[in-house]
Amino acid sequence: MKSKYLFIMFTMLFCMTTHAEVTPRVFSIIFADTNDDKIGIGAQVSHDNYLSLFTTIATAVESTNSPDAISKTGYECNKSNLISVLNNLQITPNDIVIFVYAGHGARGLKDWSNFPQICFAKPEGKKYRNPEEFYPLENVRNIIMQKNPRFCLVIGDCCNSESPSLSTKEKIEPAFMGIQDIPTNDGMIVIRNLIMNKYGSVMLTASIKGEYGWCYNSTNPQYSGMFLEHNFNYILQKVKDNKKSYTNWEELLKDTRSATYNYSKEAIIVKDGITYTQTPYYEISLSDTRKIDKKDSIRPNPPISSLRNDLVKIGDDQNLTGKERINLSKQILEKYFDKDNALVDVVGLDNQTIILSTTIRSYLLKLATEQKLANLTILREEKDAQGNVFYLKIHELYRE
Repeated sequence: MKSKYLFIMFTMLFCMTTHAEVTPRVFSIIFADTNDDKIGIGAQVSHDNYLSLFTTIATAVESTNSPDAISKTGYECNKSNLISVLNNLQITPNDIVIFVYAGHGARGLKDWSNFPQICFAKPEGKKYRNPEEFYPLENVRNIIMQKNPRFCLVIGDCCNSESPSLSTKEKIEPAFMGIQDIPTNDGMIVIRNLIMNKYGSVMLTASIKGEYGWCYNSTNPQYSGMFLEHNFNYILQKVKDNKKSYTNWEELLKDTRSATYNYSKEAIIVKDGITYTQTPYYEISLSDTRKIDKKDSIRPNPPISSLRNDLVKIGDDQNLTGKERINLSKQILEKYFDKDNALVDVVGLDNQTIILSTTIRSYLLKLATEQKLANLTILREEKDAQGNVFYLKIHELYRE
């Protein structure tokens, strides 16, 4: 009887230990209307800044096995791709999902949601968007939450202005300069706690009902990108630098709302003789506990192989020896690159200012020999006709 009791206790402890060792994966999705003649440049700037935000969050929650971000820009920013991405999202109850839309948004006069409808990009060869193809942002959150993630963050960086001709859609139920990005340990703990200490979802959009969302359509780091992205990332940068701290999302989003509103006031936006401001809107649906079905039990996930993950492995100075890192860099060079011609640009905090421009051979050697690289974001990847990478634009994140 005693041995049976000890066996049960050992089994319980083993299960608890296994559970504790399962690190979350971060699934990141961004749709950006970078083709638009009015806001395309600003959407591209914010697209890159949001990609870096995804990396920051993955690093803060110590995710080592996250898939590459799904990015749909230009003509690929469409409803068909959105539905496909959401339907094919395979997640577990320990995973985190982040979705961002940067582009035009609108709402019908009788819309059921406080959040806007996504307008997507103009279809190729068309002068206008089809309003019947617009899609409620809140439905994106509801579809993701049906898959039972640990945490979900949905951001709609777009207008929420009314369009009398827009039909109501069906509801589905449930700037910094070029320096290295080295967040403080305390700042990353704050971000980790915001993501990991509660279960549920957070939704944020650029403006309240009836308001426009605005952007600077410029690559000037001081005046670039979507207003919401600029201020949301500004707040998080303060957190990373340990200059601000938050214990909950309400405090953080309240400050984001105030900062964005004041930013729009300073911009003095005048259209048709009217001066406009922008007030973000958010909803928080988090709890301390949740119920997990047996079929959704948390278990370790197989490693995910990708160029970004492999580059991060080369920079791993905590688990691999120097010789192992150099040998791995040689394998990566052969596997992915046009090894004789490939070039790499490394950009700073603003995701624009180049702080290093070099060949792929030199860059891989740098990764394999330097210290404290925590993560990186591939902002741009270009391949030749044979599928070999010949250009990368990278943002690096370092441990303090």
